[in-house]
Amino acid sequence: MANELITNFGYEKILKEFKYLYETVKPYWVKEKQIAAQHGDRSENAEYISAKEEIRNTDKRLRFLNRIINNSDVIDISKIPHTKVNFGSKITLLDFSTNKEKTFKIVGTHETNPSENKISNKSPLGRLLLGKEINEEFEFRINDNISEYEILKIQECKMEEL
Repeated sequence: MANELITNFGYEKILKEFKYLYETVKPYWVKEKQIAAQHGDRSENAEYISAKEEIRNTDKRLRFLNRIINNSDVIDISKIPHTKVNFGSKITLLDFSTNKEKTFKIVGTHETNPSENKISNKSPLGRLLLGKEINEEFEFRINDNISEYEILKIQECKMEEL
């Protein structure tokens, strides 16, 4: 199975969250569990049960982040040309139906965020955009809806945008 692509910025965010959970959050809940365990009967001890649940949730998130860390190809987008739409590109499109501009950023699957217009390189629109050039027109179909666009601008995403 091929590794997922991730921007170097996205990878750093994942590492930072992993480190914080592993070094700060988990030890806190382990200590809380130990303190709660000293209060007697664990089966009816809400603090103990709660701390145990927090540890379980933290461990689950750590396993998920660890899989991303170990199964991702980190891409330095500054070393990729952005003369055509590529991984790590910021694309400005003209939507012909509304005559308004839309901007999208092509990122890895684990970095997507629709509210910030970060779309995956594996999404239908992301796949369609890859390799396109400035002034190129194309159609994008979702179910029975067809949208027509023109690529106005292609540039490298900056760290603060990711």
